[in-house]
Amino acid sequence: MVKIGTLRRAPEIVAVFAKHGFAGYIKDLGLAEKIPFTRWGAKEQNVKGEQLRRALEELGPTFMKLGQFLSTRTDLLPPSWTEPLAKLQNSAPAMPFDAIKQIVELEAGQPLDDWLIYMEEMPLGAASIGQVHRAALKDGTEVAIKIRRPGIEPVIRNDVSILRQLASIAERNSELARQISLKAIIDDFAAALGREMNYRMEAMEAAGVRDLMKEKRIYVPRIFPEWTTERMLVMEFVNGKSLRGEVIAGIEVEERRKLARALSETVLRQVFIDGIFHADPHPGNLLLLKDGRLGLIDFGNTGRLSDDMKHLLSDCLFALADRDAASLSMLVLEMGARKPIERRLLQRDISRWMAGYLDIELADVQMGAMLQELFTVAGSHHITIPKDFVQVGQAFLKVEQTVIALDPGSSLSGMVRDMAHEVLMGRIHPKEMMRESRSFLRLFKMAAVKLPGILNETLNEWEGGQPKLKMHLTADENMMRRIERMASLIVLSVIMLAFSIIMAGIFVSMGNQSPISDSNTYHIALLTAVVMTILFMTVLYLMWRKIK
Repeated sequence: MVKIGTLRRAPEIVAVFAKHGFAGYIKDLGLAEKIPFTRWGAKEQNVKGEQLRRALEELGPTFMKLGQFLSTRTDLLPPSWTEPLAKLQNSAPAMPFDAIKQIVELEAGQPLDDWLIYMEEMPLGAASIGQVHRAALKDGTEVAIKIRRPGIEPVIRNDVSILRQLASIAERNSELARQISLKAIIDDFAAALGREMNYRMEAMEAAGVRDLMKEKRIYVPRIFPEWTTERMLVMEFVNGKSLRGEVIAGIEVEERRKLARALSETVLRQVFIDGIFHADPHPGNLLLLKDGRLGLIDFGNTGRLSDDMKHLLSDCLFALADRDAASLSMLVLEMGARKPIERRLLQRDISRWMAGYLDIELADVQMGAMLQELFTVAGSHHITIPKDFVQVGQAFLKVEQTVIALDPGSSLSGMVRDMAHEVLMGRIHPKEMMRESRSFLRLFKMAAVKLPGILNETLNEWEGGQPKLKMHLTADENMMRRIERMASLIVLSVIMLAFSIIMAGIFVSMGNQSPISDSNTYHIALLTAVVMTILFMTVLYLMWRKIK
């Protein structure tokens, strides 16, 4: 049972979506009759991503973040939805400097003048969650201080709680919500938003990328962990210009080629070798520094890949390069499926999709767009794409656009082919093979220790004539729905039979009485018949709705 107090904003949320033409989707998700006090004034329209973007903007910062998150889920939404969502602006009015100063002093545990030479009152940027100011430490080091907006935590916490409640209601009442695993989507969004709001985590990720950076043309600012807290991030200030059209046009052609290659190799190395990568390398997060290097900033959206995930991703790309649909379909299945999958249908669809690239060299393929298409094919077969792989696809898509803007002749896909040798050599490196061997031996030892006890217990059960067989049956939803309808029809038939018998008894009783007699039996029988008929019609209506 959902508490109205907990969902006091739920009617507003549902009403905003209905106003923008999403009444039909709300009904499909089973929310139309479950949220009280909601006005339904809008007619259903043929809505697309643009209407969704407007609705999310109207609902505030949490929902704008949700839209940005959904723009990366190309396995769930088509481009006509994801592209408008990707345009959601994260800007917000600047907070008064007095409020910022109070937070900074609270987080630092001392007045500004005790640890800063100065802090500029005009922010470098203001977003829905945080605000950035330029400052200088006492030793003269220039820094950028990012502060989380005061009062934003309870707003986001309340909105996320409501989204989780709505997702739970939807999954109980809607096949569509269960099919797309709506609760899991909201949980992933909540986890991503929680990481973005925790500046200590962002500092840790930035420091990890900086420590592993080997490309001299890419610079990651230094983090100051001694001043960084959950609500305040202090990092080195890098003075540069966003890598947009007019800035790129001012760079010499040869230098642009070098920067394009350096950026491509950096992202590929982060994904396939380091296992930690910047998942949002759009031009706003790439700065052209005065010394000609590229500065990489804003690590709120960072991905991590385990060794197994790196191997799976590299195998997928190698299968793509070889146009091997059979291997690729098996690898896609390893990503995980929400329900049983028809392997032949999946392989057929992957073969058809891959046919569009048969006459194209890998070096001429846009890797980011190709991965997005592959995720879409997998999503059509209800295969869950791990969020880390989705982040990889988004990182490739964004960095590829910047690389092509720098050097139209560059290709991320071609560099993947060049890096394949290094990736393969890394997987057969003696240290890597020793690590895998140790892991295998540990697992084998654990299994070997348990095996004698399991065999002894099984033999004892067979000798005693009491073997146990445990089976787990997963009910098919369509079959359960048919069984439920059959049960409802049986109950309805029993109710109709009981009603017929009761009414027959009442009519027999009425037949023995005169309506003008002094006895009240006739009137009581007539009233009973009316009440029974009303009750029967009510039960009949409820059962009809259940069967429908």
